[in-house]
Amino acid sequence: DGHVVESVLMRHEGRCTLCVSSQVGCAMGCTFCATGTMGIRGNLSSGEILEQLVHASKILSEESRDDMMTEEEGTDSKKRQKKQKRMDLIRNIVFMGMGEPLNNYRNVLAACRAMIDRRLWNLSHNRVTVSTVGVASRMRDLTRNLPEVNLALSLHAPNQPMREKIVPSAKGTPIESLIEALDSHMMALTKRKLLENPQEDDKTTDFNIEERQSASKKKRAMIEYVMLVGDTSTIEAAHQLGKLCEGRHLVVNLIPYNKTDVKDKLDCPSEEHMQEFRRIVSSYGSFCSIRRTMGADIAGACGQLVVEQEKKQVLDIEDGPFPKDNVKVGRIVATPRRKKASGIDSSSSEESSGKQQPTDRLLHQLTVATAIAASLFVVSASLLVLQKRRR
Repeated sequence: DGHVVESVLMRHEGRCTLCVSSQVGCAMGCTFCATGTMGIRGNLSSGEILEQLVHASKILSEESRDDMMTEEEGTDSKKRQKKQKRMDLIRNIVFMGMGEPLNNYRNVLAACRAMIDRRLWNLSHNRVTVSTVGVASRMRDLTRNLPEVNLALSLHAPNQPMREKIVPSAKGTPIESLIEALDSHMMALTKRKLLENPQEDDKTTDFNIEERQSASKKKRAMIEYVMLVGDTSTIEAAHQLGKLCEGRHLVVNLIPYNKTDVKDKLDCPSEEHMQEFRRIVSSYGSFCSIRRTMGADIAGACGQLVVEQEKKQVLDIEDGPFPKDNVKVGRIVATPRRKKASGIDSSSSEESSGKQQPTDRLLHQLTVATAIAASLFVVSASLLVLQKRRR
């Protein structure tokens, strides 16, 4: 259908994280998020979600190969190569791109299962995080169907009235029910282990401090809280948020607001104020931290993903090989439907087709070898049939 989605590749020291999209646009309409200004235009299939991993992996592979070719051989070359190999792989996946993942539940669930499947992407269960604005019924479904993956709740306010002002879709979904669903997800694996133990048959819902702290350290349940100048980031709001999470040992991530082209003029509080906010929330027993902002320089930070010009054609995965000039490192743009792109710069395409990638040459050689083998098999079979007839 020609629509475009965006993904963001984040490089940390020794690892890479990919932020993937699950929909084209978003229907939730959060007032601080650029994606919400697009409205909802469609869901991605599980294959289209996984395609974003293919694009990102290709970028990392090309970068690693180029870096290794330019490095000078030295005494520590093996150590550098080992580090490059680690950077070749995507270690973490977060569903925090365009769209509300739980509104595309079936396809997101299938994509998550493929990511952690040992025969496919073979990612660790706790390296996949699904983020939601708060679809309570689907949060509970995820806990039943795939409790091993992480769940992040985009809360953004400490009480229901404040939340409804900045997250219009929150109306009709009490904030307490979301916290309960998130808490259930965090303790799901602990509960499963207790039920498997015959000595703990009577224990189903009550957990002690040690069990909660142990589950919290695995970070399977998190609260995302965007820091905006206003009512939601006051000292009083910090106390309200702390009390909301009190006794649960939930992980709270404070996200500095990234300026976007939205209707309301919003801003981020000072570093000092955010540190005080973090300290207050932590005093109620939650692990609270301020997330490091990445991608703002390419408009790819949290809340900034939006497709401004869909008329600009880009290459789909089926159209490869991809010219390097058409790949933006860090921010990945990909068409989510199996439709041949038109209007690509012809000079880039010719250059790409003229300069084959190593994988393309290997595939060509395998194709020729297979054709020769098939021909020899047909000839051998024909000769065998003739010999039997003569006898």
